[in-house]
Amino acid sequence: MKRLILFFVVLIFVVVNSNNNANAQQYKLRQSTSLMGMKTESTIYVKAMRKRTEPGSMMGMPAQPITIEQCDLQRTIKINEKKKLYYIEPFAKDDEEIIDEDVKTAPKTKTQPKVTTIQKGGIIYISYSITDTGERKKMYGFNARHVWTSNKMVPSSNACTMKDSILIKTDGWYIDLPQFNCPVNYKRHSNPQETGSLKPDCKDKFVTRRRGKGKLGFPLIETTTIIMGDGKASTSKFETDLETLELTTAKLDSMLFEIPIGYTETKNEQDLQDKFDVNDMINQYKNKSDDEDKPAANEPKAEGKIRIGVLVPTGDEQVSTAELQQYLAGILIGEKVEAVAVSSEEEARNSYCDYSLATTFIRIKSGSKVGGLLKVVKNADPNAATSFTIEANMLLKSLVDGSVKAQPKIDGKYDGKIDAAAKKAMDNGSKLLLKAMK
Repeated sequence: MKRLILFFVVLIFVVVNSNNNANAQQYKLRQSTSLMGMKTESTIYVKAMRKRTEPGSMMGMPAQPITIEQCDLQRTIKINEKKKLYYIEPFAKDDEEIIDEDVKTAPKTKTQPKVTTIQKGGIIYISYSITDTGERKKMYGFNARHVWTSNKMVPSSNACTMKDSILIKTDGWYIDLPQFNCPVNYKRHSNPQETGSLKPDCKDKFVTRRRGKGKLGFPLIETTTIIMGDGKASTSKFETDLETLELTTAKLDSMLFEIPIGYTETKNEQDLQDKFDVNDMINQYKNKSDDEDKPAANEPKAEGKIRIGVLVPTGDEQVSTAELQQYLAGILIGEKVEAVAVSSEEEARNSYCDYSLATTFIRIKSGSKVGGLLKVVKNADPNAATSFTIEANMLLKSLVDGSVKAQPKIDGKYDGKIDAAAKKAMDNGSKLLLKAMK
């Protein structure tokens, strides 16, 4: 059922946005999606006619494959990095009748033909409406507009793709962001196991009616409500929230948008799916619980505890410094040590801190395996690399008299993409710091 919902969400998005042309630029975005109290983050890269999406996992649920949309080649590449597998899904145009109720057309002299034996299956009727509320506000330097949409899908009795009605409503803020755009429809799967089709040789026709003069664009904030059923006891409803955490321009390496070297092609998309990991889910719930137990900056510290005010790391814009600050504050935990994230030494004093901790990155050198050789990727997004040489200095200073308590130095090679590698460097630094404080 989840695959079916996702399939129709993508279908509607493509129908509505197939004519939204935009000038391609190079962008990096981080977005979070919330569902039933659980959050996951995804990273999006856009360059020319290509887009790469790296979705995150949610509480032990299998992560979705990385997708590379190659508009110039009219195909989507789906990748599982753990299994080193990829799947190629060509773009294709589907026959679909779209009726714009806001455009007056001459009356037809003949009625539309009914479904014949050639067109097996039934009809999926889609009603789409869009409303621009007129509200505007600045977001990430762009003029964002507040727009509502409503999509209702009603199958005929002989439809094979779905049997129950689905209503999808969105409430979001959108901008005109020069970004990747493919003016084509995605290929619909013919495999009934993937689409939810009840018959192996069944194909439905899609008829869309749409009204409204609003325009969407790129979503920065979006709430999606999905209602399945016809209002009876079997009706189910759930809601997802999308939030943009970061939007920046970036010079992106072309290898981000290619099939990785050494990966094997699979003809079955199901091979890309990871197994459900119960232990990982338990660990993530535990970590979430631990986060909830972290001290708050405005709460007095526990008796006998030393509190450190962790400042935002400086010296290199390649890394997500705010995320690293929170991470470092979370791992600086000892028998008599606790830490909180602060914006300044003044805030640290107001937060009952004994010390302030400043981290300065001296050097972050990225490397990437291209053509079997280790080469430095210049003028490229650092996430194209899989290892980094990181040098950083940490300074633990007393907030009472300004004396230096410890000055651990970080210098080593760390595997992973840049933020993951930086976190490993922070792990090393925190161990050195706690050791110095004993």
